Amino acid sequence: MKGLWLYLHFPLLALESHSDVLEQPAALLDEHAVRIVQVNALAQACGVVPGMAMASALSLEPRLRLLQACAEQHRSQLEGLGLWSGRFSARVSLQPPDGVLLEIASMLRYFQGLDGLRRRLRQQLEKLDLTCVTATGHTPRAARLLALDGGFWAEDESRHEQRLARVPLARLELDERQQSRLKGLGLSRLGQLQALPSRELAHRLGAALSEQLACISGQQADPPEYFVPPERFCRAITLSHEVERAAALIFPLRRLLEELEGFLHARCRRAVTLELSLEHTQEQQQLTIGHATGEQRAEAWLELCHLRLERLQLSRPVVGLRLEVHELRELEPGREDLFSPRLPADAPAQLLSRLTSRLGEQALGRLVPCEDHRPECSWRRLPATGRWPKEMVASSGRRPGWLLMSPEPLVADWVGSSIALLEGPERIAGGWWDQHPVRRDYYVARWPDGRCGWVFRDAGGGWFVHGWFG
Repeated sequence: MKGLWLYLHFPLLALESHSDVLEQPAALLDEHAVRIVQVNALAQACGVVPGMAMASALSLEPRLRLLQACAEQHRSQLEGLGLWSGRFSARVSLQPPDGVLLEIASMLRYFQGLDGLRRRLRQQLEKLDLTCVTATGHTPRAARLLALDGGFWAEDESRHEQRLARVPLARLELDERQQSRLKGLGLSRLGQLQALPSRELAHRLGAALSEQLACISGQQADPPEYFVPPERFCRAITLSHEVERAAALIFPLRRLLEELEGFLHARCRRAVTLELSLEHTQEQQQLTIGHATGEQRAEAWLELCHLRLERLQLSRPVVGLRLEVHELRELEPGREDLFSPRLPADAPAQLLSRLTSRLGEQALGRLVPCEDHRPECSWRRLPATGRWPKEMVASSGRRPGWLLMSPEPLVADWVGSSIALLEGPERIAGGWWDQHPVRRDYYVARWPDGRCGWVFRDAGGGWFVHGWFG
């Protein structure tokens, strides 16, 4: 199954799935909690290595943080990486326990070539703070082997084959018996094994090894099982220790939001409302975070979450986070494609969302028109975020930017002398249905000092000013 594939190998995923292992020396214990199986860079600098007994590791570094492997958390983290990878390819395959495979031949034009994809991938990986080795290959198994052997990037199949020839046979993950037989035959590299006749190879070393080599070279089809993103985004993360400051939740939250961005890219959607649950020992605290028009980018959502958490006082320590999306919208035509310019980071919708997150939903509002021609009844206040109503009342004349709360009386003799009428009249009549009828003739008027106001004469002949133009 030839093409172009990208394999992401996360060798320390079981350890780095814990959100705070970068802050201090940390190690992951085996299922019996006796020996070390994985260490981070800080622990390795202290002399702690995989395979070491727990007591020996603690003697080298008393501050070493020991973590227990959690199969469920590990599986969840790998699924999260599958969601995150949705921004790079529509065909993603999970490769337990620590790999993700992507089909990228169909995506090179979108990323403007392999170099563009590599730059974008490097930028996104830096945000995850996960150790990752990447490699391309003309078959899925070739990409995996090259990633396990340190990584390699190329688009040409011949370069993949040249690099595969130097891969040690230990990367094939054969059993001890086959490894011993290969060593006895003087074979140590994949290229030496591929040079043997396939029939003789199957006779001497078994059909399974011959089939594996055929899958690596592409002579035999080896289609991966593709990951299907869920219809609804709901992701949770368990913190490895209690968090007492809301600001400290930003780092683990970043990973959830990066997964959300990949999910939205795969579904061609944008999120409008998120619900963030702060899990305490015996209860949880719900936070609703919204965007004025909907957003895909993790950076934009992280900024809104940060503003919300800044003014939050935790009543109890947080032991876990859960992120759900309650409202999704389709991408607007032309909003996200190859040719449309990217929206600026300070777009009006993002600014409105930032203000709402910092001040609260009740502090901001928007004015929308109502089906009533009386100026004082033709608008109402709605929350700052949400859909705008489609019903609009068309007006035939100019409207002032500043409408007074109630009309103010004018001296009738001034109108037409010192106050000049520029436009009008515009007859507005209504209100008979709610016992507040009006019958007014509106004009645009100019004062001697140059101000322009909106004035009217009522049915009794009185003159009033109802607003001012800018």
